[in-house]
Amino acid sequence: MHDLLMSKIREQFDGITTLTTYTNDIKYIISGQIGQRHDKLTIYDQSYDPLAEITQVSSGILPRFILTNQQQTVGSIGLSLKLHELLFVNNLNWLVLGSLEKRRFQIKTVRQQLATANPIRDQRLSIHIAKTNQEPLLLLIIAFLDRWQFIAHGHPLARPSIFNAPAPTLTPFINSNSLKYLPKE
Repeated sequence: MHDLLMSKIREQFDGITTLTTYTNDIKYIISGQIGQRHDKLTIYDQSYDPLAEITQVSSGILPRFILTNQQQTVGSIGLSLKLHELLFVNNLNWLVLGSLEKRRFQIKTVRQQLATANPIRDQRLSIHIAKTNQEPLLLLIIAFLDRWQFIAHGHPLARPSIFNAPAPTLTPFINSNSLKYLPKE
């Protein structure tokens, strides 16, 4: 069993997430981006050696992602339109249950709970890993879902899309700075 804290994604969209122990020792670093075809999200150890990655292989309404561990393809994930109920990781036979909005996730097999993630007061995720030999993949999936919520819910970190763009708002002309350039009557 292992417990870690995942940092909140920074507002500047630098693509870096750190995973630390409760004593604030950095255990893993996650870097990259998702949202368009060929984007990658990679997890590194303390010496910045890549351990696992998720690569987006298709885009659109139902994107697909490939999981690699130690440069070997181990599974795939396909997102559905309802991004808050259930995901299945092919080849690994893992079920991912949870809610993007609440940032609560569980990864399990039919018989065993592998990982859980829950938000804490300071916006970080508290992650409990039960099976340590798959730890990098489990952490990467949780980080992937935590980042996907920005794209799925139109957060400012998301890339523009017709599906996540907010409705345009009209501002009164009087509040605009351009008013000073109009000819005076």
